[in-house]
Amino acid sequence: PRAGPPLRGVIGAADRRCNGRWVELQRRAGAIQAAAFTTLYAQGNRVELAATRLGPNLAGMQAYHTSVVVEDVEYSFSMEGVNCCQDLQSHRHLPNKPTDVIYMGLTEFTGQAMADFLRDTFKRGTYDLLRKNCNSFSDSALYFLLGTRLDPKYKDLERLGHAADQKMGLVQSLTQGDYLPNRAADDFKVEDVVRRIN
Repeated sequence: PRAGPPLRGVIGAADRRCNGRWVELQRRAGAIQAAAFTTLYAQGNRVELAATRLGPNLAGMQAYHTSVVVEDVEYSFSMEGVNCCQDLQSHRHLPNKPTDVIYMGLTEFTGQAMADFLRDTFKRGTYDLLRKNCNSFSDSALYFLLGTRLDPKYKDLERLGHAADQKMGLVQSLTQGDYLPNRAADDFKVEDVVRRIN
């Protein structure tokens, strides 16, 4: 039997809904393909984070040495200031290998531009194990290059250590005086660096 006018209306509405969903699925698939194409073929300098664990895991927290790699050139911070080298040299002497290398994104900036900007802040002789260290530099470098911050997990243990040392001198005691706060780092705050970048 023929479908009467009301049934034809229901069928037509269902067809329109199906067509609308199909169009939306096609649109989403196109957006995904475009994003994949952009990721694979967009121009820019590749940025990676290199991280090596230091010592044991303590109460779910882990100490890390980190550095930032731009187009295979590593940038790190030590008592010598901002260092630039090849082959993850700042990690090579560390016992807890392998080093994790994590892709972070593409940037329009060069590693040299980043290092030149940060060198005035991360000067030779201003390194402090707890307050102004490699992770402070990596945090600042990632923000300059990509507008993203270092994952807090890389800094959890040093924040705890800094708080304990401020109140009780715990880290100085545990290291038998090997760690002493560097007065050249007294005024450093990574948030001040982020504001300068902005």
